[in-house]
Amino acid sequence: MLFWLHPWLPVSLRNDDLAVQHPASILVCNHQSFLDIYLLGAQQQSNLCLVTKHWPFHLLFFFAPAMRSAGYIDAENLPAEEVEAVCLQRLREGATLVIFPEGHRTRTGALGRFHVGAFHLAMQSGRPVLPLLVHNSFNVFPPHGKLFHPMRIRMEFLQAVYPRDFAATPLPHRAMMRYVRQLYATQLAAEAYS
Repeated sequence: MLFWLHPWLPVSLRNDDLAVQHPASILVCNHQSFLDIYLLGAQQQSNLCLVTKHWPFHLLFFFAPAMRSAGYIDAENLPAEEVEAVCLQRLREGATLVIFPEGHRTRTGALGRFHVGAFHLAMQSGRPVLPLLVHNSFNVFPPHGKLFHPMRIRMEFLQAVYPRDFAATPLPHRAMMRYVRQLYATQLAAEAYS
């Protein structure tokens, strides 16, 4: 998809070596557009396992069989304990989990509230969180928009964040979540004023 859309939707990626340097990590990404899942194809880590809501398995009939065969995890249709167990198993098998910590696409372009799941898994597994920041995908196809707006999409990996650095804090998974969300907010604000 990225190949065919390249003339209208060129994608650039900074620090792409970080994905390869941190296999079996927990990749978190801001969620600006339905395109974000496809944009993951621009990075070099090939063993990805998405943790997603139920609706793509149900409504994306053309993509659902590929999701099932790739072992993507339906986080809404399983008990929470089973979701955690499957996620930890995938990490042990060497997969990189992909989680959108906002839980859904932004409706305004602004960064949403983060949920703790990805950071709880990082604490449980000892694996780092690898933040991936997407710029401009919201503007390409805003929610409820009817037009596709060609433009360059920029993606960048930020430095990995390790759970051990938060182990001494109260509720370490929440401290880690707040830290990573602040990284996103800072980067997005810097982009807005540049």
